[in-house]
Amino acid sequence: MDEKRKNPRSNRQEDVYIEVMTQNEEGDYAKKIIGCESVDVSREGLRLYVHERIVQGTILDLCMSFRDNPEKFYLTAEVKWSKPLVDEGWYFIGFEVYEADNTDFEKWFDWVDQFSGLKQQSESK
Repeated sequence: MDEKRKNPRSNRQEDVYIEVMTQNEEGDYAKKIIGCESVDVSREGLRLYVHERIVQGTILDLCMSFRDNPEKFYLTAEVKWSKPLVDEGWYFIGFEVYEADNTDFEKWFDWVDQFSGLKQQSESK
């Protein structure tokens, strides 16, 4: 498989919450929250371990929380790929993080750069 990543990834097993809008048979919309776990993250992408299939191309709101950072990051991301796992009903899902209004993408970029060591590398050049 060709490498398509623009940024280096760091392994991070952290809690992530995905907000999904669902529609019932009557046409009413409701928010659904899916709890999952990150596998690895980068500035513009992340791989999640999810107990629910999400269709490629779906754009969702994510809430990222990390053990070593009390701040939460609210992001918008698109499902780029989904891979079913041996564990029935579980998937690895790849997301691309968007630079969207009313999200924390700038703080997210800075924080990912800092914990992955990219900020120190660029400042020392």
